Amino acid sequence: MQNQQEPLSKDFKSAIVISPPIELSIQIQEFRKKYDKAFIRWMPHINLIFPFVKINDFNSVYELLRKELADFPAFKLIFKEVSFFQHGNNYVVWLKPETPEDPTIINRLQAKLESLLPGFNELSNKSPAGFQPHLTLGQFNGKKEAEQKIASIQADLQPIEFEVSEIFMINRNGDVPFSIENTISLKCWDCSSSSSSSSSSSSSSSSSSSSSSSSSSSKSNYNSVNSLK
Repeated sequence: MQNQQEPLSKDFKSAIVISPPIELSIQIQEFRKKYDKAFIRWMPHINLIFPFVKINDFNSVYELLRKELADFPAFKLIFKEVSFFQHGNNYVVWLKPETPEDPTIINRLQAKLESLLPGFNELSNKSPAGFQPHLTLGQFNGKKEAEQKIASIQADLQPIEFEVSEIFMINRNGDVPFSIENTISLKCWDCSSSSSSSSSSSSSSSSSSSSSSSSSSSKSNYNSVNSLK
């Protein structure tokens, strides 16, 4: 990282993520509660950097990222397609994030973060295809079972759409679930009218802004997401 004499230590209890607004996460959490072994530990998320820095370095890293990402544009994200990949002996079923107005923007955001955090490139080196953004719904023992679950989930899934106007630095202490420690705002031209919307019947249309620019407000909302029924 810039202006650091010593390289930053990595921590698998820290990450930078995109996470959907809480009112749009109900159906995602219904799927994850059934199928995702990490349901309690993680909020619904797309990893951008994992592992990330230790909690003691969060403040200094936050200041760097906040300044460097201030002009990175917010963007619309849609979940409407379910897919899978093989990970070891398991098959991971996941939601594919689509950004129709700018198809490569998530990858550019992730690459920007990696450029600011030299050496934190595990996600872009994980496969020959490079960084593959996804939101995990569950893990299954075989391809046939995964394909059956995909068909079932796809039939029930209502498209989810929201504005990604901020990303989150998260951490967990011991065996407790991850919580949001810092919120990094992106440059938002038209987020005041509605920071999230969805054609999903499970969403709450009365909310015009689901996530706050303050860490404490977002932390409260996202920590409660695992209790959704």
